[in-house]
Amino acid sequence: MEPEARQGFLRMAEEHPEMTCAETPVEILEAAAAEAEPTPYMEEYFAVGHASWLAFKHGRRISLPQNLMDRAILVLWNRAGLLNTDRILGQTNPDSDKPFFSDEGLY
Repeated sequence: MEPEARQGFLRMAEEHPEMTCAETPVEILEAAAAEAEPTPYMEEYFAVGHASWLAFKHGRRISLPQNLMDRAILVLWNRAGLLNTDRILGQTNPDSDKPFFSDEGLY
């Protein structure tokens, strides 16, 4: 993924935390599924998106302890990989209408 695209996706994560799983860019799903663990970029992407989603949900910035943010990053990255698999197989994912950056119900 090009550096300009990466920056654009980070901006999107910060500015549109209410994005649903169905609205997630294919490039993000493919990037999440391409590695056996989250890359530093994917960690940053999910951290930015999750922090923005928490602010959107609560109406103010929330500062999570690092261990909780790390857990959120892993479950969101895992969801992205599952969404990508379903996309490839032409299946509908049950999380399609859920906020992409929300970790609610994923633990």
